[in-house]
Amino acid sequence: MSDDAVNPFVLRVEISAEQVPRLREALSANGSDGELVRRAGDVDAREERLRIEQAELAERARRLTEREAELGSSDELTASERIRLAQRRQSLEESEHDLDTREHELLQREAEFEADVSWREERMERWRAELSTMEDELDRRERDLADYVAQLQGAVNGDDSFPPGPGVAQLRRTA
Repeated sequence: MSDDAVNPFVLRVEISAEQVPRLREALSANGSDGELVRRAGDVDAREERLRIEQAELAERARRLTEREAELGSSDELTASERIRLAQRRQSLEESEHDLDTREHELLQREAEFEADVSWREERMERWRAELSTMEDELDRRERDLADYVAQLQGAVNGDDSFPPGPGVAQLRRTA
């Protein structure tokens, strides 16, 4: 084997910024310049955005450190901050009192409502019991009347004697 096959030939080229326009001209001669120009433009735009974002980030970091320094140096509250905190505390206490009052009123209304519902349910149960009793009494009276009508019809069809009608005491008892 020869030495050239083992050690390939390596060519290194350095391109400075001044030589870029000439390189573009040379590449445009072979027809791939449009894609390279577009990509180079994209890279330039991204680099510019990156520089702007880095500058904004550095500014935000500077403002943050300033704020931290201000907060760290002033442990005491100013008079206006104390007044504002006192006003907030007072409005929170008033709101809490209003909420407690509303909650108490709501619970009271709920208890009244439940008592009213319970009273109505009891009254309906009494009515149901009375209605059931009346229905039973009506059924009994209908049976008695049906028996009496059957006896009367038997007496009319045959020559049986008429059954005695219900007495006054019996009418009062069933009324």
